[in-house]
Amino acid sequence: MQWHEIFPSHTQPSMENIQEYIGGEASVLWQSLMQYMETEYKAKPKFSYSGCSGKPGWNIKFQKSGQSFGTLYPEENSFSVLIVISYNLEQLMEAIIPKLSAGTAELYNNAGDYMHLGKWMMFQIKDQIGLEDYKNLVSVKLQPKSNKK
Repeated sequence: MQWHEIFPSHTQPSMENIQEYIGGEASVLWQSLMQYMETEYKAKPKFSYSGCSGKPGWNIKFQKSGQSFGTLYPEENSFSVLIVISYNLEQLMEAIIPKLSAGTAELYNNAGDYMHLGKWMMFQIKDQIGLEDYKNLVSVKLQPKSNKK
């Protein structure tokens, strides 16, 4: 059964429901990311429902200090993230591209334009490498607390 069928718009899932649906190693990565966002950004997850045909269903968004850290979509054995990197951050992005996995770096380099505001990327997180790539991308938007001086 698909995520949006299990939890239709009138039935908001809990964080436990999301983690259970994701399952496996990816559910541990999900929990790790939730803790990271709370610890490093004091950002709380915001539940949102999307009727978009591409990724329908409940998702999680994080925002802090006016910055959007993207939208997280639960999937079986993984989760995906949609993130927009502003063109104003291109210099900072150039500095972290060597830290990204080859696949994510290529995805960024080939990313499409989002309303002339920046590059939009959607990628799947199913291992620690993907999670670290996402953390690096988020750090361009706003430095984590542990990196601030």
